[in-house]
Amino acid sequence: MKRHGKYYQRIQAIQKLQYSRLIRLIQTPIGITVVVGLFLIIIISVLDIRYLETSNGKDILIEAHGLLFDIFVFGVLLAYLNKFLEKKQKSERYQEEIDDFRGWEEKEAKYRIVGNIKRLNKIGYGRINLSNCYLAHADLHQANLVKANLKGVDLSYADLRNADLSYSNLSDADLSGADLSNALLRGVNLSNAKLNNTNLSRTSLWRAKLIGTELSGAKLKKTNLMETDLTNAKLSEAFFEDVNLDHAEMDKDLRKAIKEAKQSLPDSGI
Repeated sequence: MKRHGKYYQRIQAIQKLQYSRLIRLIQTPIGITVVVGLFLIIIISVLDIRYLETSNGKDILIEAHGLLFDIFVFGVLLAYLNKFLEKKQKSERYQEEIDDFRGWEEKEAKYRIVGNIKRLNKIGYGRINLSNCYLAHADLHQANLVKANLKGVDLSYADLRNADLSYSNLSDADLSGADLSNALLRGVNLSNAKLNNTNLSRTSLWRAKLIGTELSGAKLKKTNLMETDLTNAKLSEAFFEDVNLDHAEMDKDLRKAIKEAKQSLPDSGI
């Protein structure tokens, strides 16, 4: 009997959860449009049965069907417009909160900024202005920061594994000791940035700008540096293994230093 009682309680809990979800769905603009549309379909179906055979009834029903179509079309458009505006308002509010903590080198500021980054990612935004923000040791693995403004940001020792920072501006940023393994940094601007002792294993830096970038002690294992601009980059004591340097641009001194260090650069084209 106890087992049956527990089973019945579980069924009730599931039914309550489904009911609450249905209520929340109905309360949305799209839900309201669907409910109103279904109500009108029922009314028009009843009128079809009663008045379809009469001449006046046909004209009324044609108008009614047209009205039903208009309600559905405009209802859906208004619902999506409302959703778009709501999304825009949220993104502006989250960005304003980031602005409030910009330049603060405090843990609280970092946690608040990270929270807002995750909220912006949740609603599909990655193009965030994080210039001069303090994010040292921040947990941003799998973060979406595509085309973000990260100029002068402090991301030292941050967790950026599997993050997407493609085409973002990271010039003058501090990424010392950060973990960027498996991250996407295609077309990123890392000019004059600090990547000392940074983990760049299996990172894609295709067509990235690393002009004057500090990469001393960085780990580059199976890193894609194809067509990367390494002019004046500092790579002393950097670890190379299976790095793709096809068509990479670098000065003669750097090319010579890599050869003298006898670092492993298969098919690098140097």
